[in-house]
Amino acid sequence: ERSGNAMVFDSPAGRVVEAEASGATSRAEVLAFYAATLPELGWRRQGETTFVRERETLTLEIDEGPGQVVVRFVVSPAGP
Repeated sequence: ERSGNAMVFDSPAGRVVEAEASGATSRAEVLAFYAATLPELGWRRQGETTFVRERETLTLEIDEGPGQVVVRFVVSPAGP
């Protein structure tokens, strides 16, 4: 089972994107998948759940519950 919601808007500093997905997996599997996949798309890892590309930061917010993981993806303008 997977579900998802998304919100996108532009700000004077750049675009802001928020999306959410959930499914039957584990936090470790989610982290391993994005650690392998995001660099192929030009994202550089800066921390366990933080990636940077050009002038944007992608943060993964991961909540693990019984039999399900919810991942919230937040793309925002990178800091100075």
